[in-house]
Amino acid sequence: MVVLQVTDPKTKKTYEINCEEEYGYIPATEWKKIDLLENGGSGLVVYDPFYYNTSVAKSFISYSDPKKGKLYYRGYDMETLVETCDFLDVAFLLIHGYLPSNEESSLWKDLVMSHTYLHEDILAQLRRFRYNAHPMGIMIATLAALMAFHPEANPSLRGADLYEKSLESCNKQIFRILGKVATIAACAYRMRVGRPFNSPDSTGKMSYTENFLSMVDRLSESCYIPDARLSKLLDKVFIVLADDGMNCATSMLRHVASSKVDPYTAISAASAAHYGPRISGVSDAVIAMLSEIKDSSPSSIRSFLDACKSENRRLQGFGHLNYKAYDPRARVLKGVAKQVSELLGHDPLLDRALELERQVLEDVFYTSRGVYPNIDLYLSLIWRMMGFPADFAPVLSAVPRTAGWLAHWKEGLVDPLAKIWRPRQIYKGEAQRDYVAIEKRQPPPHGEPSLDYPETRQNRRRLLLSSKAV
Repeated sequence: MVVLQVTDPKTKKTYEINCEEEYGYIPATEWKKIDLLENGGSGLVVYDPFYYNTSVAKSFISYSDPKKGKLYYRGYDMETLVETCDFLDVAFLLIHGYLPSNEESSLWKDLVMSHTYLHEDILAQLRRFRYNAHPMGIMIATLAALMAFHPEANPSLRGADLYEKSLESCNKQIFRILGKVATIAACAYRMRVGRPFNSPDSTGKMSYTENFLSMVDRLSESCYIPDARLSKLLDKVFIVLADDGMNCATSMLRHVASSKVDPYTAISAASAAHYGPRISGVSDAVIAMLSEIKDSSPSSIRSFLDACKSENRRLQGFGHLNYKAYDPRARVLKGVAKQVSELLGHDPLLDRALELERQVLEDVFYTSRGVYPNIDLYLSLIWRMMGFPADFAPVLSAVPRTAGWLAHWKEGLVDPLAKIWRPRQIYKGEAQRDYVAIEKRQPPPHGEPSLDYPETRQNRRRLLLSSKAV
């Protein structure tokens, strides 16, 4: 333990702040020792509005090396796992902490795949969504609805320590969620394209991705098994997407789960965060940017980059808050994109992406700023070449990420220091106000009106009601 000494220049008082040397952090509560209001306050707080330099949990699941551009799952290089494992074995690794043996792998896959069926009432609810409902909205709502179908899995009904007492119950929810999330996603897709739902594989012969593609694409065939090459490529993509450390959606899951809510609600909350345009909207932005470029010739790409520099415009699919080198996920997906192109047909946007990457990597203007390809550059093209509609992209990413979310959910359960998450705030509002009766209140002297509402149908009713009042 290292001690940091901080001296208040006004009072000349020195405070000793304990620092964790091994991992390089200061417990935020240490700053409470410093009271700038001379015992009139509650101590100094740390102001980090976007959590950009705040660690909220100690985790053993995954970590990235920003400078080297590497991602590790439980200490294993993600790029090695892509070439040597299938998705469900990587999911086992993330959730349980080690790679399964042959016997464990077989049992694990049987348990997950045996929980792919949805209750008929859930299927009926899925059919009640509007024809134009967004697939991610369908997925979020259905995940949350599962909570109502499994009251025995709800700590609010069975006790806050339900999962600490029963490892069997904890594992049961993991099998259920990991198995059913792919079925929910496939149903959302079938709703999107106006086709009836397909049942999951009941033979036990299909892999996780084969079963997903079968539920997505099967028509009237009695036995439909997707192309093995395509299933394998999708499996690689799922491994790449399985976890990404403490990002927005994962921290949301941990935050919600800290209240001891059921895992279905927590996973739904993480999916909702994943749905936000700052995450799910990047795929559309990449495709729009590549479509804007005339062609893949070096001169066209150079003209586009020059325009981006002069307009101070951001390159979609490049740069990352965490990675300051080449995103390892982009490195894997670049190869997958080329294989998908060969298998399903060439997309000219891929040529533009490859040439754009080449020129960016040779441009000091970008490399000096740590701008390298990120996961979205090639992921968006893979979904496009696989024939999935643009609005289905966040669903496709959320299915494999559920493995990582479940790993974080389980890790939070066994954390001996776990408490409910309760961030602080910096209050900047009025200190004290006198109450004013409604007949004496005046609108604010400036600013936009609070109730600017353009609903014309309601305006017609308001006119009618006001005339009756007269």
